[in-house]
Amino acid sequence: MKRSKRLGVVLDLAERKKAEAERFLSEQLQRVENDKIQLEQLESYLAQYQQEYQLALARGLAPDQIQNYQAFLGKLAATIGQHKKTMVVHEEQLAQVKQYWAQQYARHKGIDALIEKAKTEEEQAADKAFQKQLDELNQRAKPAFL
Repeated sequence: MKRSKRLGVVLDLAERKKAEAERFLSEQLQRVENDKIQLEQLESYLAQYQQEYQLALARGLAPDQIQNYQAFLGKLAATIGQHKKTMVVHEEQLAQVKQYWAQQYARHKGIDALIEKAKTEEEQAADKAFQKQLDELNQRAKPAFL
């Protein structure tokens, strides 16, 4: 079996790992994008609720209503803070997944280049062998009187 064919098995494995890395990368990119969208929504909701709170204060609120608004605003701010921490973790994971993808991509590319080199060498060896056969045939075909 030719070397290029044997390396094909290794290339298939590298292709599977590269595809898996691409899937991981896609999922992690989507997760980070969803985090950004969710943060925007939370911050928008907080701004709206703060505005509503200010309007309600201007109309006059009972002390227990003020406490309820402030408690909810505190919980919402804490949720945003926790979400930002989660985002940091997801972005760190994204960096790791990008690194893994780059490694798998480089490995695949390297194996592919190695196979191409092996094919070129095999073709050159086949051409050389063919040329040798032609030369031998030409040697035998020459007339004896020369």
